[in-house]
Amino acid sequence: MKRVLILLLIAVAAGAFWFWRNQDRFFPKPVAQEVAPQRWQVSGVTTSNMTNATPLDAFNATNATNATLEENATSNATVAEDSIVGHGFVQDLSRYMVSVYHPAQTKRNPSDQARFDLNLRSLNIRYGVDFPGLNVNPVDTLKSRKTVFAHVFTPKVLEFLHTVYAPLFLDNIESALLGSPRVQTSGQRADISEAQRREMLTMLAAKLRAVGKTVSALARTASARELVGKYLADMEKVNEAHVTFWNLQSENASATAVDAASIQIKAAIQTREMSRQRLLQTIVSTANPQGLDASELIYLAQWVYRRGLESPDMLARVATAGDLGVKTAAALEERARQPRPEATAMSIDVSEENEDDPDAENSTETE
Repeated sequence: MKRVLILLLIAVAAGAFWFWRNQDRFFPKPVAQEVAPQRWQVSGVTTSNMTNATPLDAFNATNATNATLEENATSNATVAEDSIVGHGFVQDLSRYMVSVYHPAQTKRNPSDQARFDLNLRSLNIRYGVDFPGLNVNPVDTLKSRKTVFAHVFTPKVLEFLHTVYAPLFLDNIESALLGSPRVQTSGQRADISEAQRREMLTMLAAKLRAVGKTVSALARTASARELVGKYLADMEKVNEAHVTFWNLQSENASATAVDAASIQIKAAIQTREMSRQRLLQTIVSTANPQGLDASELIYLAQWVYRRGLESPDMLARVATAGDLGVKTAAALEERARQPRPEATAMSIDVSEENEDDPDAENSTETE
């Protein structure tokens, strides 16, 4: 029995020695081979191999796979991302801005002049109801809006969004333009030309500058906000006059009472229109907006007014946001003067939905 055990031990030792001498046949050493100029790949390391790898394994494999990581850091670097306003917001906003640009002699705009159909009310509804790219709960609209406003309108976040996201916005605009062919009046699809690219960037800059200047002026001008309050109060009086008139009709009131209520409606409307004109004149003299119609000016005035009701401190931050909007407009104009980049930092898939009407959305009023 002892002899058998000794022979068995000798056989095991011999087998182990033979396996050790021939282990390269079973487990070949990884060989680094050049797969592209100055880029190396280690044989045996693939994406599928890393599916269940630990973070440390992934880190080590990445370093082994790419010997020139620092050289490629610029093209592969990720832009810092805000906790509430994600990169998806920048992508969606860029795509939306490109979708409302309609070059001349196209299916959506057969005229000889390009159109930039950016509707502020629709824009507010899009990002104040659906919240694309915003890290909030879309189910609770009011709470989500308060969360976004409280977060965005702080000095640090405003500076971050302008410093970090403005360049990202420009790059995403370029990407969206590259992926947004337009249907010409002939029925053929054509890519956005260099001239059209410059035109779109210039038109967007003009709109953004007008909005920024108006918002800043309204936030800094107490007299303008007082006129907004007067205008809203007069609007409420018109509504009350209509309610009184309808109640009298339903109660079968006398003709004299109904006529008096009708006269009251007309008087209330006249007062409201006088308030509206005074407000518009003040906005024009204060902000000197270019390219905004009366309805847009009134809409912006009410938006800024509501921000002031939320918090007096908010007005200063809203004014800062308007100033940063003007700076972004200048950056857009500067980009328009430069040739189209050969490749943008971030690619965006823009489908044929751009040919749909971006303003055909829920028309519910938002704060």
